Amino acid sequence: MSDVSVIGLGEMGSALARAFLAGEKTVTAWSRNPARAAPLRAVGAIGAATVADTIAASPVTVICLSDYAATLSILEDIGVADTLRGRLMVQLTSGTPREARMLAGWVTSRGAEYLDGAIAAWPRHIGGPDAAVTVVGPEAVFSSALPLLKLLAGNVTYMGSDIGHAMAVFNAALGYFAGHWIGFSYGAAICEAEGIDPVDFGEMLAGLSPAFAEDMRHMGRVIADDRFGEPESSIKTVSADIARLVQLSGDLNIGRAFPTFAADIFQRAHDAGYSAEEHSAVIKVLRTH
Repeated sequence: MSDVSVIGLGEMGSALARAFLAGEKTVTAWSRNPARAAPLRAVGAIGAATVADTIAASPVTVICLSDYAATLSILEDIGVADTLRGRLMVQLTSGTPREARMLAGWVTSRGAEYLDGAIAAWPRHIGGPDAAVTVVGPEAVFSSALPLLKLLAGNVTYMGSDIGHAMAVFNAALGYFAGHWIGFSYGAAICEAEGIDPVDFGEMLAGLSPAFAEDMRHMGRVIADDRFGEPESSIKTVSADIARLVQLSGDLNIGRAFPTFAADIFQRAHDAGYSAEEHSAVIKVLRTH
């Protein structure tokens, strides 16, 4: 038997397999596309012909496919369910808390253990100190898998037994990064229109990262304690500033979609009576449909 099997050999799955190999583990690898397994076989991985063979080869199987539906589709192949009993399935992919709970129920009903996890890293970070993985599931199962998981990331965080919580945090972070990516790109569009190098813009914002980190901690505490009444920056002030971005977009002939969206959310908070509260009070309108 090998130490661990990896199902799914895209950029991330291949990085996971390579990290296990770098940790001197024997690895069995499988992909729908056999060509993706060839580079891993060249550095010591064992190829498998079928999903059932891959799972049967190791006590632990790490699955990194496109989504939970893709995982379930391969696990439902003829003969695969018979290989699950007594083994550990670790799902590391994108999805929702509901999908995680459904898959966990399907896997455990067939006699296997299950952990669900979320990766916070690009493939190039896997196996290094900058990679982070959040994992949920039975604590004893997590403890048994921890030596393997530490080969993938310098920061492995256990979030408890609720199978949906890793995907909840993943999607919460994704929501933040969606705004981050769009916001930075919108700011870069302003800079380009004014003849400012976006590289300089990026360096400027990077220099503010300690202040951004403290602001995120502050917002988390304020929201958790429902303590919005002592603002340094109020909904009223921010609403006026963001509304001007719509005007600026017209002046510079760049897209208005992002500032219009943001201005609408802050206007809703203002109209709901939160104008004197701090900017994170927009969560009160984001909590509703």
